[in-house]
Amino acid sequence: MMNFETIELEIDDSNNLAIVFLNRPNQLNALNIKLAEDLISALVQISNDNRVRCLIITGRGKAFCSGGDIMEFKNAKDPQHFISELVSRLHKAIMLLKNMKVVSVAGINGACFGAGLGFATASDFRISSENAKFGAAFTSVGLSPDSSSTFHLPKLVGLSLANEMIFLNRILTAEEALKFNLVNRIISSEKSFMEEVKKFALNISQGAPIAFSLAKKLLKKSYSNDLKTHLENEAESIIETAGTEDFQEGIKVFFEKRNPTFKGK
Repeated sequence: MMNFETIELEIDDSNNLAIVFLNRPNQLNALNIKLAEDLISALVQISNDNRVRCLIITGRGKAFCSGGDIMEFKNAKDPQHFISELVSRLHKAIMLLKNMKVVSVAGINGACFGAGLGFATASDFRISSENAKFGAAFTSVGLSPDSSSTFHLPKLVGLSLANEMIFLNRILTAEEALKFNLVNRIISSEKSFMEEVKKFALNISQGAPIAFSLAKKLLKKSYSNDLKTHLENEAESIIETAGTEDFQEGIKVFFEKRNPTFKGK
């Protein structure tokens, strides 16, 4: 376990997992500049660690992330400058999360609001506790939405529901989040929540890393590419993976009827 001031980073070598715990439980893991900076440092470290194949982001205590730290907003002498400094760091962290080769899983253990919702939606998968709540929150305090929420949210839940969450501050329960495709699944037991999230992540970490990395990149490009360009990108990627040892392992596994051992080569 590696401790920063506001997060904890755990590397599980045996399972090729990294776990980032947002660690301001008394503030419901509200995001301030220090937390954003610590998150950037951890994500850079994870991006450069070849052992890691899957990342879990979750929160200590009762919340995943309640959004920006309202108390720090209140105490800011120059609100515009403060928000500018915070947003620049949050955006850097989101871009690191989105662009890293590693597949990410948000383990949403409780309240998920504002910028917390932005980080959750920027993750590749979202696993929710049954007590989690989801909301955009920005406009309720007179701010326009940020932290990628207007980019990812409508793509996940559709524009109509995204409008309700942003303009009417509709809060979703875990069951509603599952119904509207905001989360992939719900874990009903609080006691076994992290254990179940790890099991889910383990299925990813045992997959073919190069294929997964390229698949993640292709899925991201699918929103901006035209079909011709995207088919070209797919061709480049599948040709690249066809030259890997993992592909040869995959072929052997198919005929030998056993579990694969992918090495990322």
